[in-house]
Amino acid sequence: MLLNLQDGAIFIADSHYNKNRISFEKFLDDILNNKIKTTQLFLMGDIFDFLSEEIDYFKTVNNNIIKKIDTLSNIIEIIYLEGNHDFNLATIFPNIKVIKREKQPFIVQSKERYLSISHGDIFTPTLYNIFCTIIRNRYILKCLNFLDINNFISKWLENKLIKKDICNDLLDFDSFAQNRIDSYKRYDDITFIIEGHYHQGKSYKNYSNIPSFACSNFYSKLKNEDNKIFLENIQY
Repeated sequence: MLLNLQDGAIFIADSHYNKNRISFEKFLDDILNNKIKTTQLFLMGDIFDFLSEEIDYFKTVNNNIIKKIDTLSNIIEIIYLEGNHDFNLATIFPNIKVIKREKQPFIVQSKERYLSISHGDIFTPTLYNIFCTIIRNRYILKCLNFLDINNFISKWLENKLIKKDICNDLLDFDSFAQNRIDSYKRYDDITFIIEGHYHQGKSYKNYSNIPSFACSNFYSKLKNEDNKIFLENIQY
């Protein structure tokens, strides 16, 4: 049975939360305090600059946000689509529906429509797919965690990610979006495609790319009007 996508569902992508990017915590507080109202929240991946079950340091530095997401999951329905910066999350968020990369796209239903939802790093070249498999390998990650004496590996990665420029505009979004649409042609019944990952916050035909919260402080809300479905980007 497919998950029912609710009117007013909120989508937030690519907040890349770290000690320098803290807006996501306030966003969670506003949902918890009912300043932002929704009954369904989609975390579209790369919510954290890095988070994985096997790496202790990042679970510690992100513990406050983890607890707030867990608290919120007892109030509203949360679906977490793992990204390329946050994965192996099922044990961290036991009350949340976690969708691993290999289970994406995640197909949901809204009335008579079928929608595809993913972080966005799917239908990608073979080398990237191999890389994704390696970095998610639990044994490799556990080994790295064991070798992470005084957190020197984790802190190196943390500093590198903080300094990384993640915000850019694609010069020809329409062509990019058409290529993404073509990738989904194997799914005959899909009427709408929602992705994160690319940080664009734009739509083309039946494709919508969720804005990067880290870059723009925008999130998206599902609208059903005049028998049409679309995402409204909202400034936070």
